[in-house]
Amino acid sequence: MAMNEHALQIRMLKGIAEQDLARAVFDEVWPSENGTQVTSNLLQAMVHNGTYVAGAFFEDEIIAAAFAFPGLDEKKHLHLHSHMAAVKEPYRNQNIGSALKMHQKEWALQHGYDTIRWTFDPLVRRNAKINLVKLGVDVFDYFPDFYGNMVDALNAGDPTDRVIANWELTQEPRAEIDSAGIPVALANENGKPVQYGATGSTVLCYLPDDIIEIRSKNPALALEWRLALRNQLEPRLENGWHIRGFTNDGAYVVTKTEKVK
Repeated sequence: MAMNEHALQIRMLKGIAEQDLARAVFDEVWPSENGTQVTSNLLQAMVHNGTYVAGAFFEDEIIAAAFAFPGLDEKKHLHLHSHMAAVKEPYRNQNIGSALKMHQKEWALQHGYDTIRWTFDPLVRRNAKINLVKLGVDVFDYFPDFYGNMVDALNAGDPTDRVIANWELTQEPRAEIDSAGIPVALANENGKPVQYGATGSTVLCYLPDDIIEIRSKNPALALEWRLALRNQLEPRLENGWHIRGFTNDGAYVVTKTEKVK
């Protein structure tokens, strides 16, 4: 459903009744046989103790929500961990998720945070582009099957590999990178992953056009993509590489460098 971005209202949600609006969004986006993604009593307790829960509204209807809580990194540095952000299906691809992130950024800065982190599925191309280009995050860590088996409709049957987005809140957005001349470690050839023995300190790892659609229609191909990308990213990110950008034709730019301390 098309909407005017100026009609979008984003605000913090207070009290159980408003928090339940956010829970309903999460449960609609990630339907599960286990019921709810987060129980109302847990959410109320976390909000009461400084957690971020916000909703995006259009014509008095909640159409998106986000949930984040305090976390510590490896150096015991306090950051805001953005655990869930969801947009209802009719309103996707209209920059609502980005608007939620910017609201979360302003809240974080007001409450003394200088960094926001979150996990995302490295195979989801549209999320990768938003995170790396529009927000300017860095990615240093790869975790195979991070959440274990998940039974919601979007993740069921697929290993839950995740990378960590590290968003320094003073970081500027990046331009998409021209892929010309950069060696290819993982190619998308006619919709299938093809791995190459690329050398050099910077390589490209291409993503499928839409892994969610592939997962629903061809789980075997989705798993092939999962394992191929894991094979290329996990050992590199464990050994001093990081993802520093995204190309204009759909690839991670993976560079060997010292990990930020």
